[in-house]
Amino acid sequence: MKGQSSLELLITVGVVIAFTIPVLFLLLSVSSIGYEDTAKAQADATSRTVADSMNSVYAQGPGAQREVLVNIPPSTQSLYASDGEVVVRIKTGGGAFDAASPTIAKIGAGSMTITGKGGLIKLVIRANNNGEVELIDPAAP
Repeated sequence: MKGQSSLELLITVGVVIAFTIPVLFLLLSVSSIGYEDTAKAQADATSRTVADSMNSVYAQGPGAQREVLVNIPPSTQSLYASDGEVVVRIKTGGGAFDAASPTIAKIGAGSMTITGKGGLIKLVIRANNNGEVELIDPAAP
């Protein structure tokens, strides 16, 4: 009698585990896909925010400055501004994804590329005396 109940319990636990493991793998794969979509949306929002801030500072003229707090996805490879656009490049399962936003501002040579950062970071955007806008990371050495 004890052997039968032990065997029944063992079979029940085995069936539960057999159904649980595939469901867990499915949930993990779906969540990673959702994470990439969230990172892409975050990169788009960051590039738009920086581009809009650059346009605003450019419109105000030389001497204008603005500090912007942006949330950069953890998978970000770089954030840079050049040739009339702001680009946030992130790493995804399918390769690199560039979230680009156009800007009307003239981007100066003093703009820097921000690499290897993720999360909330503060950026300084200022217009120099030449009428160009610069993107500066105040935490950079």
